[in-house]
Amino acid sequence: MKRVSLILFLSLFVFVPSLLIAQEEEEEEQPGQSYEDLLFKEVEVENPVYYPVLSVGTGMLNYFGELSDDKKGFGTSPPLKINLYHFLDNQQNFRVNIFGLSGNLNGSFHTLPEEEELIDRYKGITNFQTEMLALGLNLEYGFGHFYDQRPRFRPFLAMGGEVLIYNPKSDYMKNGSPYDWNEEQIILRDYNYDYNLRNTNVFNVNDFNQNTAALTLDIGFDFAFSNRVAVRVGTSGHYTFTDLIDGIPHKDGRGSVIGDKFPDILSFTYVTFGWDPFSESETQTVERLLADISEDFDYTAIADTDRDGIIDLHDECPDNPQGVAIDTTTGCPVDSDNDGVSDYKDKENYSSEGAIVNDQGVEMTEDRVLSSMNYNLMAVDRNDAYMIPVTTDFSSKYSNVEGKLEIPDKFKSVDKDNDGDISYDELLQAIDNFFNDRSDFNANEIYELNDFFFAQ
Repeated sequence: MKRVSLILFLSLFVFVPSLLIAQEEEEEEQPGQSYEDLLFKEVEVENPVYYPVLSVGTGMLNYFGELSDDKKGFGTSPPLKINLYHFLDNQQNFRVNIFGLSGNLNGSFHTLPEEEELIDRYKGITNFQTEMLALGLNLEYGFGHFYDQRPRFRPFLAMGGEVLIYNPKSDYMKNGSPYDWNEEQIILRDYNYDYNLRNTNVFNVNDFNQNTAALTLDIGFDFAFSNRVAVRVGTSGHYTFTDLIDGIPHKDGRGSVIGDKFPDILSFTYVTFGWDPFSESETQTVERLLADISEDFDYTAIADTDRDGIIDLHDECPDNPQGVAIDTTTGCPVDSDNDGVSDYKDKENYSSEGAIVNDQGVEMTEDRVLSSMNYNLMAVDRNDAYMIPVTTDFSSKYSNVEGKLEIPDKFKSVDKDNDGDISYDELLQAIDNFFNDRSDFNANEIYELNDFFFAQ
């Protein structure tokens, strides 16, 4: 685990510089302002209001002390880090962090040390687990003075202190040998940490304090998905002022040297996720009353009457209402069902293909279609009737004929009462059959039948 932490720690400084350079190159390739930006400008807020931000994450705890030859697992639960931070300046170069860290530390001898008496010196304590809780505060610097604009990848350095609460326990076996000298392997371990090293006086040390102060050093980088969402990858070192994190002191109660004389040190490699939903935006869009342009500037080149992002020169619908979804190729409102009525005023967005709809996009029944043709169902005297020309591309030989006409053979089936005339009701029945696919007539013949009716 130490090797993994070291590799991750070093990678922060191997890859971050290249990522920063790539970010700067990407920004240089971004195009300048478009015509529509002349009257709408993105400006920085002079004094944005920042609120505290909460971030949460997890990682890997490591330990350096007497029993740090190897590490067994991650303990009973993964570590949890909660951090509340607040920026101290508008440029976000400095911030203060209040953090909490909880988890389990593990250390053990998985192979016997070269000096066999060291096992006797540790009284058979070869495995330990410490439940720990740390509460601390640090001051952070984000290296913002080295950048013209805050990059997406940004390194940081933080220093501070904490109070650490710990409770070391061992799986010490009172009965039976905890190790096998012949195989040089510690095999008789159940990893059931129920032997409290703090109050069992194993090394003739009185009940020791389970609290200690510690100095912390954090280093890593932030990756910003946006101004409000960021992920942090970092490594923190915790220099404690105690040698009893693992329950093994430097000297026992009689003054005999038991462990090393250095305080126990912890490290935590972590990933946290932060979201800032409440702080004021750092930029805002302002509308200019005037823009500095040359005298020969062509205003029509940038005119966008409906402000839909499509200039009028290419906008087939330049008077769209504000906020209406448009087709970016034509500038016209979206019409999902292609019924001729735009979605924003279409009360039926999924009309059948080829259906006849009204001006609200609602499918019309056959009766409503016929009524919209302005047919007068009230009978009139023939002497009072007059012909109204029907505007159509399908004119026929009956259009301008007056007097008595014989019914053409193809229309004789329409004359149901065989009186030699096609009545109004018989005409409506023929049209009704046509709309219901019960007729052998085509559209041209229906128009011709209409002409014949008015020519009678």
